[in-house]
Amino acid sequence: MKNFLEKGILFIKQNPTILYSFILVIAIPIAIFLNTFYIVGHFQKNLDSITQAKAILIENIIGSIISNSLEDTPKIIGLVDGIMQENDEIKRLEILAPDENNQEQFKIVVSSDKEKIGDNEKNTQNILAWNNEEGIAHLNELNGERIWNITKIIRNELGEKKALVSLSFSLKFSDQLIDSTILKSYAILIATVIIVLLLVSNNIKLFGYALTVSKLKEIDEMKDNFISMASHELRSPLTAIKGYLELFNDDKEKKISQESQRYLENISSSIERLNLLVSDILEISRMEGNRIPINLSVVKPQPIIEKSVEEIKSQADQKGLLIEFSKENLPDIKADPERVKQIFVNLLSNAIKYTEKGKIEITAKKESKKLFITFADSGIGISAQEQVHLFQKFYRIKNEKTVKISGTGLGLWITRELARKMKGDISVESIEGVGSHFTVSFPLA
Repeated sequence: MKNFLEKGILFIKQNPTILYSFILVIAIPIAIFLNTFYIVGHFQKNLDSITQAKAILIENIIGSIISNSLEDTPKIIGLVDGIMQENDEIKRLEILAPDENNQEQFKIVVSSDKEKIGDNEKNTQNILAWNNEEGIAHLNELNGERIWNITKIIRNELGEKKALVSLSFSLKFSDQLIDSTILKSYAILIATVIIVLLLVSNNIKLFGYALTVSKLKEIDEMKDNFISMASHELRSPLTAIKGYLELFNDDKEKKISQESQRYLENISSSIERLNLLVSDILEISRMEGNRIPINLSVVKPQPIIEKSVEEIKSQADQKGLLIEFSKENLPDIKADPERVKQIFVNLLSNAIKYTEKGKIEITAKKESKKLFITFADSGIGISAQEQVHLFQKFYRIKNEKTVKISGTGLGLWITRELARKMKGDISVESIEGVGSHFTVSFPLA
């Protein structure tokens, strides 16, 4: 358990974003809850104050009306009945006159409850209201319903205290409104907290992706370093072996059997294949790490084609193949001349490798601000299914005709990537048994 906690603490120190996300998970919902609680509390308090003010205002209006009709009891009764019918929030309305014999008692002159008319009532609130110019108001609860009880003095025209008006004002409607608001507020709060949690969860996932990408970069860098080291370590003994073979072949005095000579040729061929594989793997590593310099400039493609043909011509002559290129004035392209030559040599070498007889024809055409150069051979051709995978790394066509042809399956992938880095591309059209057309495009200068 201790080791687990230590590892967890170390991981958080190395990745502080997790701690930040954890704080967000706790702090944001708490902040939202407190804000909602504060708003709802103040809303309820303000609504209570407004309701109280409304009740007092109603009572003042009633007191003003009744003060001029204190002696006309039937009129006051009719007035009270009308007020009760028009205001559902008023639960009780009474007019009380002080008892001349007992100052602590008040007689109910008019009441919304007809059975209480004429009763004497000894009530602390009435006594306090009679001695308080502003009246008395207090909030109590009856059967789960909050009610404002307000009592105020009624004066006659001379300003003399004549009676009390007592009013019970229900807060049922306002409480329903408050409850509805609270419910909606907390529903919004819960929804907000869920959204925040989802955002934080997504943030943690993104952090996980970022961490994965960071680790992948480290692994990729380690891979590149390993490939560079391995390529160097492989090339040194390969170069030495190749040198010893050349010395052995140059020594005319040594006579060896035909079988031994065949073995030496096989060794030499294997060294060449291995050397080519090391070079291609190193090239891929550099390309994937964007460490291959591409120096774009205005390039004349015709001389590069001619040099490429001259370089590869000996291989074609060994197989009795013709390379045809109609020398014409081709437009300038924007590319890296060294990489353009590498592409041309690769495509010519591939064409020779897979062509047993016939010729290789190089043609060019300008179209849509690009120059298209096609290398057409009369070789074994490529099926439609194989063309789909042709430019994948390490993919090689495997059939009876290609079994004896050596290769790494990397040349075409490298060639296409080089073309694309110069804003060009390579496409292929081929028919089995007829030949293949590889077309490379470059942007015009």
